Amino acid sequence: MLQRLKQRIADMRTIKTLSEGAERHANAMGEREPGPEHFLLAALDLPDGLAQRAFVRAGADPARLRAGIAAGHGAALAAAGADPALLAGDSPVPAGTGVYRAKGSMEAVMRSLAEWPRAAGEPLTGAHVAAVVASSTQGTAARALKAIGIDGATLAAAARAELDEVARRVA
Repeated sequence: MLQRLKQRIADMRTIKTLSEGAERHANAMGEREPGPEHFLLAALDLPDGLAQRAFVRAGADPARLRAGIAAGHGAALAAAGADPALLAGDSPVPAGTGVYRAKGSMEAVMRSLAEWPRAAGEPLTGAHVAAVVASSTQGTAARALKAIGIDGATLAAAARAELDEVARRVA
C-alpha cells in the first residue's frame, strides 16, 4: 500500500512537470492553452529520455516535432481556406494565471494515462505520453507527426517497445 501511494505521488509530480512544460511550449508557440502536441513536446523534455528514444526507434527526429506542429497548424488553416502565412505573426504569450487550463482534447490524454495498465512500481514516463498521444488519428498532434513523416501507430508501437525494454531490464 505504501508503494502504491509513493507511486501515485511520483506520478503526480510527473504530471505536474508535463503540464508545466506543455504550457511553456504552448505559450512559446503563441497559444494560451496546451494540447496533446504540447504534452508530447513536454514528454520529450523529461529526464527519463524514453519519449526521445521512442521517436528514434520509430525512425523520426524528435527535434523536428515543433516544426511539424507549425506545419500541422498551417495545413489546418489551408484546409479551412485561410492563409497559413497568418501563423507567421504568432508570438509568445504570457503564461496563464489561476487554474490550469488546457485544450479539451487533453481530457482524453489524461484519461488514457490514468487508465494505462501499469505494473506496481512502474513510473509514468515520456514513453507512456508518446504512446497515448501518438495513438490519436486526429488533431494537431496527428497532423504534426504526419508532417515530419512518422505514422502515429508506428510511434505508439515504438513507445510501447521502449516500455517493454525498461520492464525487462528491471525484472
